[in-house]
Amino acid sequence: MECNEVMRAVILFIDNEIHDENQVQTFQRHFQQCPECLTEMEHERQVLTRMKSLLSDECCEQAPDELQIRIAQQTALLAAQMFSPTQIITEYRRTETTINGETHIEIETTHEIRRDFPLS
Repeated sequence: MECNEVMRAVILFIDNEIHDENQVQTFQRHFQQCPECLTEMEHERQVLTRMKSLLSDECCEQAPDELQIRIAQQTALLAAQMFSPTQIITEYRRTETTINGETHIEIETTHEIRRDFPLS
């Protein structure tokens, strides 16, 4: 296996995403025979480990109390809006026009949906 092929898939190797045992052994043999690729693979492994560590640390931080309170208030407001009464107002308008004894009737319908939103 050539160095460029190894380096294109080094992250897959580090993450144990190569499931073909023959390919895994090919990578291992290459790293045993090529110190440059081994050094690069170890560097990539360190960078990847550090990135995963930073991401997992960031994901476990507690949100500030003020933010949690604001989120809870906005969630409660949205829940109240969902269950507030809704009115559907339908209006009909009838226009009757007679010209030269011929009557034309036009009926127009409009619908309006109203929902009362609580003031925040």
